Amino acid sequence: MVDRLSALWQWVWEYLVPHGASRQQSIPGFVLDSAEYVLKSYFWFILVSLFIYFFFLRKGPRTLGGAFNHILPKKIYTHPSFKVDLSIVPLAWFLSFTVYASLTLGAGAMQLWLSSTFGPTSYSLGTGALAITLQVVFALLGADFARFLWHYQAHKVAFFWEFHKGHHSPEVLHPVLIRTHPVDMIIRLAYMQVGGGLIGGSLMYVTGVQATAAAASAMAVVGALLHILQMFEHSHIPISFGKTLDRIFYPPHFHPFHHSALIQHRDKNLGITGGLTLWDKVFGTLYIPSPGEMDEIEFGATLEERGAHNPHRSFMRFLVSPFVEAFRTLRPRQKDAALGTATLEQLAD
Repeated sequence: MVDRLSALWQWVWEYLVPHGASRQQSIPGFVLDSAEYVLKSYFWFILVSLFIYFFFLRKGPRTLGGAFNHILPKKIYTHPSFKVDLSIVPLAWFLSFTVYASLTLGAGAMQLWLSSTFGPTSYSLGTGALAITLQVVFALLGADFARFLWHYQAHKVAFFWEFHKGHHSPEVLHPVLIRTHPVDMIIRLAYMQVGGGLIGGSLMYVTGVQATAAAASAMAVVGALLHILQMFEHSHIPISFGKTLDRIFYPPHFHPFHHSALIQHRDKNLGITGGLTLWDKVFGTLYIPSPGEMDEIEFGATLEERGAHNPHRSFMRFLVSPFVEAFRTLRPRQKDAALGTATLEQLAD
């Protein structure tokens, strides 16, 4: 029985769980990996959504057709905004697939550096289950706080907001991905690596936790589970951890309000699914939605930047315009706005 369960888990892990690139040495291999990653992610999104639809939602007919109409609504997947997001899938995937494995490596490297520089602590938790669990927790805690700081900076500093704004310009949410500018993603990953390393590694050192390869494997499992939950952040399928846990751990259904263009939702809920809501509470950015409030959301960077006025309504505009607008924020306010606009139109088109 144990052998059968082990074989089943191995099959699920190898064939159904999204992983990073294994064939990236060639362009066809990269394309196959990218498509496979998206399809595996969508498999879990649909599977979990079907479970939620039949057991928790009370809308629509209880049929498989009704379920798929609710889970994959035509108005989302035919929207022009979705087409722009789809064109960015390979780029975004390429930049982000290594994040969870590298988080534990960064914390472990920091712990090893502290041990070699200041000497090992007089006590040790060894390399058992408790040590592995704490290494994963410390790495996630450090990365979670560092990611929040990046996100707060991205919303509050005009220069960085221009690169982050593209993440908020979609007018529909869906789980394939929400577009992220490469500059914004690189800054985010840098924050998470440094935060996960400095904070996670320091906590490991002072508590006597030893860096292990087993923790990196455990992080891969945790990362896969979080990835599935985080897909629901950018969807219309609500997932809550329950009223009590929602006050502690950031749930997926908080995040759509972060993408709302409505003024009361602006710059709110900067956390990520599975992370702590503590940071939002401390910085005054936590927004707890009312039941049914999601139906009122208008998605976009602002109400004025939607439809024909959306600055990122094409792939090239999404990539190029943030550079123009970000550097315009560094110029004196009496700058020639007309010249800047003309330059933007030239570069983007």
